[in-house]
Amino acid sequence: MSPWSSPYCPRCGAADCRSAGPRNAFACLQCGAQFSVDHGQGLPQVRMHTPASGLARLQSHMRWLFPLLVVLMVLPWLVPHVQQFFKSDMKPYELRQALGRSEGATIVERNGQRLLVQLFENREQDQTVYRAVISDMVSGKPLAEPQRFSMHWASGSGRAELRFFSDGQLYLTLQERGLWRLDPATLRFVDLLPQLGERFGPQLGAGVVGVAIQRRGRPDSLEVTSSTGSKYLVYWLLGQIVPAAESSSLYQKAQASYSERIPYYRYERLPRPTGEEDRALLVRSWWRYEPGQPIFFDYFDLLPTDSQAVRDWPHHYIAIGGGFSTSAYAVKDRGLLRIDVVQPAVPRFHADILAENTTRVLLTYTPTPVRQEGRVIQLLDKATGQVVWSRTVDQLPQLGSREGGLYVTGQAVNGGFLLFNDLQQPALLIGDDGQTVHDFSPPAKTAR
Repeated sequence: MSPWSSPYCPRCGAADCRSAGPRNAFACLQCGAQFSVDHGQGLPQVRMHTPASGLARLQSHMRWLFPLLVVLMVLPWLVPHVQQFFKSDMKPYELRQALGRSEGATIVERNGQRLLVQLFENREQDQTVYRAVISDMVSGKPLAEPQRFSMHWASGSGRAELRFFSDGQLYLTLQERGLWRLDPATLRFVDLLPQLGERFGPQLGAGVVGVAIQRRGRPDSLEVTSSTGSKYLVYWLLGQIVPAAESSSLYQKAQASYSERIPYYRYERLPRPTGEEDRALLVRSWWRYEPGQPIFFDYFDLLPTDSQAVRDWPHHYIAIGGGFSTSAYAVKDRGLLRIDVVQPAVPRFHADILAENTTRVLLTYTPTPVRQEGRVIQLLDKATGQVVWSRTVDQLPQLGSREGGLYVTGQAVNGGFLLFNDLQQPALLIGDDGQTVHDFSPPAKTAR
C-alpha cells in the first residue's frame, strides 16, 4: 500500500479515513477509531490509539487557552484605546472618511485659532447617529472628543444643519428634531429645548417635537412644533413667538410703522416665454426695517414696466426702480421700498446667492442654459457693486465638476467664505479678497 493512500479502518473496515495530524496517523469518519500505520520493513504495522479524555485534551491546550482568556478579558478595555491611537495618527482627510458621510461643516474662531466643526452621519442598526467633530483647521488635530447624537432613522425629516445667527453664535438642528448651540468654552453643543420650553411656557411648555431653522428670507427664526401639534415662528434672539399661520398677517401690520430700511441681495426671476429656461437678474432690494423687530424678505414679481402685463393692469403693479414694477402687495403688505439692478444687468441662468457677509456677496450662475457647461463663482463688493474675484469651476478643481459644479455651495464665516465641493465637503476657505486661506483637499498621492 502506498504511504499516501487512505487505509481501511482496522475496527469497522471503512475506507473513509482521514489524516489526523502526523503523517501516518488517521481517524475513521465512520466509527471514530484513531490509529497509525507504520510503513517500515515488511508489512505495514497498524496500531490503535486510545482517544484522550476531555480533561486530558483540555490540559493539552492550556498552554494557549489561558493567554486567550486573558486577551478576551482585556479586549473591551483595549479596543477603544487602540482605535483612538489609530485615529489620532490619521490625517484629517482619513479621519473624515472613517467617521462616515459629511452632513455639515463650518468654521469658528476661538482665541485667534480657526476651528473646523464637522458633522458626520452613520447608520447603526435602526438608529441614525451623528457625530460632531471639532478640530484645528490647519493641522486637523481633534480638540475634543466627538459628541454623539442618535435618533431613530425614521423619526425625523430634513438633515443636519449648522447656522450662524446674528449674535455670532453657531446653532445646530438635526432632522428638525432639536436645537443646540455651540459652547465655545467646552466645544460642546448645548441642548436648547429646555430653554425653549421655559422662555415660551404658554406655547411650548408641554414639550417640543420639531425645530427647523428658517431660510435666508427670515433671519434668526425657527419654526417650532409643540407636542400638541401647534406650529410657531420663534425669533430666538428677540424673544418673540407668534403662531406660524398668523406670522405673515402680523408682520404686515407691524411693518407699516417701521421707519428705517435694510438691503437684501437676491436673484429675481424674469418672465419667460413658454419653453424657455429661467433667467434671473441680480438685484439689491430695500425693505422697511425696525431694530429689535423681526425681518422678512419676501419674494416678489419682477416685470418690465413697459411690458404688456403692466400696461393691461396698471393698478395691480407699482414701479420699484431700474425699469421694473412688481405686484402691489409686495410694497403695501411686505414693506418692499425699491430695487437697484446690480450691473452689468445681464440675465443669468441657474443663478443663486450662496452667502453674504457685511461687505461681500458670494454668488454663482451658469453662463448658458446648459448647466453642465460649468458654473461661475464670484465675490461682489457691496459698497461699489464691483466684482472683486471671479472664477469658473474649471479653475477651482477642489470643488469638483459633477454636472458642471451645480452642487457647489458656500457659507459665510468670520473673515471670508467656506466653499463646499459637489460632495458637500469643505473644499476651500477664501478671504474677502478671494485669496485662498486654506485648502482642505487631501494631498496628491505620489508615485512609488
